[in-house]
Amino acid sequence: MNSFVVDRRFVQAVAAIQVFCGTAFTIDILYESHVEFFNHAPLSFVEAIHLGVETLAVILLFYGFWASQRQLRRLQRKGEEKARLLSGLRGHFDEIIGERFAAWGLSAAERDIALLSLRGLSIAEIAALRDTRDGTVKAQLSAVYHKAGVSGRPELLAHFMDEFLDYGASEDGTGRDAGTPSSGPRPAAA
Repeated sequence: MNSFVVDRRFVQAVAAIQVFCGTAFTIDILYESHVEFFNHAPLSFVEAIHLGVETLAVILLFYGFWASQRQLRRLQRKGEEKARLLSGLRGHFDEIIGERFAAWGLSAAERDIALLSLRGLSIAEIAALRDTRDGTVKAQLSAVYHKAGVSGRPELLAHFMDEFLDYGASEDGTGRDAGTPSSGPRPAAA
């Protein structure tokens, strides 16, 4: 999960401060210009520089406000797209696992053990959850690895990560067809 989180109220407060400051500067410029105009006195060089700098500051302040709001909207859209993609990937990851387990012909017990193993549980933890012996879990995991064509948990996990990444790439338009899982078991590492 991304550690950068934007608090909408904070962003709105910053935007309000920018608008307030821009408005205050604009009123100040208009007031000073109005006073000089009604006094029929020409602006001194220093006053002209002062009004020019204030005007430039107001223009840049409002441009900065506009640019930051535009960028914020762009980032929000991109974040929403990524959230939709991630949600879809999570759902399809379960599909990918189910398809692979079915293709390998895993029994219900082997499916459970393989899934618990993929979630990172140790053999002892799996045995305790399933109310069985460690040896039984080891034997079932060996059968899973054999049917999957892998030598152990890291390769099994890597197989699913490959599937997951391939699917994610295809959702971005950069990979293979999302509906096609990679065929068959992965070759065992040499």
